[in-house]
Amino acid sequence: MYLFDVASRHMSWLAERQSVTAANIANADTPGYRAREAREFSDVLASTPSTLAITSPLHMQTTGSLSEIDERQAGSTWDTSHSGNNVSIESELMTAASTSRMAGLDTSLMRSFHRMLMTSVKV
Repeated sequence: MYLFDVASRHMSWLAERQSVTAANIANADTPGYRAREAREFSDVLASTPSTLAITSPLHMQTTGSLSEIDERQAGSTWDTSHSGNNVSIESELMTAASTSRMAGLDTSLMRSFHRMLMTSVKV
């Protein structure tokens, strides 16, 4: 599995996670809305096989879906309102901040690896 491929998958997962978080925040006052969350990245990575170069027509081709969203469990530590809505703005803001930090870290790591790769090519 290539490093840049894993980083690309992680960034796609982070974009999906941020989208789900934004939808939860947008529906914070919607009666009966159930908060959703993206699956953990380790589960996504394990369920989507890496793509390999096909050098023979006899090779198997696999496809995987990156976006799979689960409804947040009702037994979480955050309260459910009388309208049946279980969105917690505090929880969603913490998730958004965590996602932003992970994206910044991914970008920094990829920039460093790219710089090292370019330096090794120049020599």
